[in-house]
Amino acid sequence: MGVTLQQKFLFNPLKIEFMNGLFKLYVEGSVGWMTLITLALVGVLIAMWKAPKWVRELGLLGLSLGLLGWFTGFCQAFVDIMKAGDISMGVVCGGVKVALIAPLYGILVYLVSVVISTIQSPRK
Repeated sequence: MGVTLQQKFLFNPLKIEFMNGLFKLYVEGSVGWMTLITLALVGVLIAMWKAPKWVRELGLLGLSLGLLGWFTGFCQAFVDIMKAGDISMGVVCGGVKVALIAPLYGILVYLVSVVISTIQSPRK
């Protein structure tokens, strides 16, 4: 009998399904890469007040980290496929879905930085 993610981390005591889904995506998208992208998002939000010129650059950092996580995820997936030999298409599609979580989060961080930068730019 396997241990579920909720039992392992004791994360969802209030049965909040939305947060459980976000946490599941965070873990599936590789905790290391997702943490780095989250730090870029925190940097964007701090730079909004402290250093407005850094907002877009920190957003680009989040996007770059997401793409780097995607490439490393695909490299690892190809190594695993090569070791396993013949696998089903469903397993490959599941791996592609998981590999796309980090870049989507990086794109989200970049879009937040673009919106903040646009709002802060002076109008002529």
